[in-house]
Amino acid sequence: MVKSQRGQVALYLVVALVALAVLMLSNVGAFLAVRAKNHAMNAGDAAALAAARRQGELLNEIGQLNLRHAEAEWIGDWEAALRIVNQQRRLAFLGPLDCLRAANEAAKANCAPSDVCDNACLSRILAKHASIVRTLYTANPDLYPEPWEGAWEEYASELLSLAASGMVVGCDNIEFLNAIECFPLTSKSFYSMIEGESWCKLVVAGWTWLLNVDLHNLPQPMKKDPKPTVNSEICPLHLKAMIPLLETPYDLEQMRALFAINGASFPESEGEEKYPAEDNRPSDDPSRVYFFYDEWRWSEWSPVISRANLPLVGTVKPEFDVRGCCSVFRVFEIVPQFLSETKRIGTWNAAAKPFGRALTPSGQVVVTDEETKGVVLPAFEAVRLIPIALADGGNDLSTADEEWLDHVREHVPLVFEGGADALSSSCRYCRCLKKWDDHEFRSRVSSWVEKNAETCRRSHGGHSPPGGTSYAH
Repeated sequence: MVKSQRGQVALYLVVALVALAVLMLSNVGAFLAVRAKNHAMNAGDAAALAAARRQGELLNEIGQLNLRHAEAEWIGDWEAALRIVNQQRRLAFLGPLDCLRAANEAAKANCAPSDVCDNACLSRILAKHASIVRTLYTANPDLYPEPWEGAWEEYASELLSLAASGMVVGCDNIEFLNAIECFPLTSKSFYSMIEGESWCKLVVAGWTWLLNVDLHNLPQPMKKDPKPTVNSEICPLHLKAMIPLLETPYDLEQMRALFAINGASFPESEGEEKYPAEDNRPSDDPSRVYFFYDEWRWSEWSPVISRANLPLVGTVKPEFDVRGCCSVFRVFEIVPQFLSETKRIGTWNAAAKPFGRALTPSGQVVVTDEETKGVVLPAFEAVRLIPIALADGGNDLSTADEEWLDHVREHVPLVFEGGADALSSSCRYCRCLKKWDDHEFRSRVSSWVEKNAETCRRSHGGHSPPGGTSYAH
């Protein structure tokens, strides 16, 4: 009897030890997963902040040159004015590449891994685009005008240099000049809705009209009118280069006062009236160009937040209630699978932007205030993380996703040539389009919507009008 009891105790002890071991291993696995996520968060946030900080520095440099430009014009030094404008063009177009470089260095300093397989795609994206710049952009100067002579080759070389440096971060809001916009084919939310068969998103987003449209019958994307290239494709500053329209001496005095209060030094003229040197330049002379904020980009945030139905406590502080240039970055991280030999790749996205206030004769105002006449000034002094849902960007904030970029650039144009039949089944996004273009499939979706549309309600907070977003952190 005693020996039997001893055997039972030993059995119970073994079971308890196994259970304890499993519990300990699961805790270790959870700890490693949380640590990996924290590493990705730290690296992603650091990358976005570093890039936004550099954006603010570039805006300050361009603003400072605006002041120097005014000084040169005041004394009639047109050659100096032209040199300043050309320097500003280089800063606005090539300068933001330093944002990507700074983001990459910050991510590496915060333990972003360099051995994640997906990171190779971040370098490939840059290398592929360098090839496009050298072939497509260079061969079509009317569609892709150079910011200055030889800019495309210089730009392509810089992209290849970045690709060779070993990228551990990807910029998710690159605005490629040759990118097309064709709803819903260039909306990632549309594809995720099909993959997950999330038909309430179809109803809430107001996309039910798509049920009656074949893909090849969608309106073809409009070609954008060529316009002077000012902003970089990567981490763009969203500026415009233009000759200010000053219709009256009063406007001129206001502009002079604005520049003077922000640090420009104007020599005194003889007599009571103080006007610049006699100007005999043509009205469209390039030395007349100043750099301004693009008012379509640099607008108030509050209406956007309201339309996006984002959770907001209180009101946005005036000094932060401004959209404009921002930096959105993606970091990949290996999530350890403690009891498995497989690797799971996690991602973290973060966005940040520079903020500032400008001095005017009436006091400090937000940089986009009308009192600044929209002119860029050295006014940026802070950077903040922002919700990804409020970040500006092209290609659905997914320009660090190689598979998505290949689909948008190479596969979507095929839809207009041969419909979904022209697409390959090897691409996950192409498979979604093939699925959607099947009349029988859409008929089943229509039946579901007809029966269940009334049960679909927008959840509170975190979802934007076009079907929601996973970029709210």
